[in-house]
Amino acid sequence: QLMNGRGTFLTREFAAAKNLWRYRELVTSLVSRNLKVKYKRSVLGFVWTLVNPILTVTVLVTVFTYVVRVPLEDYWAFLLSGYFVWNFLIQTLTSGTNVLGEHAQLSRSVRFPPEAPILAAALSRMVEFTLEMVLVLVVLTIYHHGHVPPAFLLLPWLAVLQLALALGLTFPIAALSVFYHDVQHAVPLLLQTLFYISPVFYAVSLVPEALRSFFVVNPIAWLLTLYHSTVYYGVMPTTAASLSFRLRGKPPKSSSSIAPRISRMRSARKLKLSTPSPSFMPR
Repeated sequence: QLMNGRGTFLTREFAAAKNLWRYRELVTSLVSRNLKVKYKRSVLGFVWTLVNPILTVTVLVTVFTYVVRVPLEDYWAFLLSGYFVWNFLIQTLTSGTNVLGEHAQLSRSVRFPPEAPILAAALSRMVEFTLEMVLVLVVLTIYHHGHVPPAFLLLPWLAVLQLALALGLTFPIAALSVFYHDVQHAVPLLLQTLFYISPVFYAVSLVPEALRSFFVVNPIAWLLTLYHSTVYYGVMPTTAASLSFRLRGKPPKSSSSIAPRISRMRSARKLKLSTPSPSFMPR
């Protein structure tokens, strides 16, 4: 009976995805319209999408580098590796509280599945997130890693996982917001709480031992940890890394050792440049 229930659920979900694929042109049009409306009559355009996150990151880096002093080398790089992921999630989840209401008039004149505007809103934000991450990767490649880590090849798969997680959380929020307007007030409070219980501005290793069993229940924490491992540490997340995160809250050995290794490489490079060549040494 359990297997039949699962089979029915999968069949229903596959049918919904197939039906949504039929309206892919509508979804594409909605994505294009969302981006055009957002930047209409704007001189700076996409730059405004970066202003708020960059200001927030600047404040957090200043506070947690010079006041609280989080023990992480290149803390700004750690914060950049996960903050834009968090920013994508909160904007997507917030849009779910009113996206169906905004398209109510359109649904009266054009027949389409209710998942279409929700997917379009998430894809619109994904376009912006992609441009943001390209800039982040360029900065971290030049000033943090000094080279392009092979782990960056994993980022498209992480983006797919991120989109799936965002949609999985947004669909029920959008459905509930149609019947209960309290959802619009509850979601910001929930997101504010998630900001502090997710490793956005701190490392997982700083979570107290007694709280780690509850910490791993948060799916956003897993996603951010994968991004930190890939973007900040520059290593491929492995099963051992996931198990280490679950049990001890510490990054894998290869991840934790890469930051000091980068520091030693930079020091050696500076020493090499400052040491005169033997051909120019005085006799």
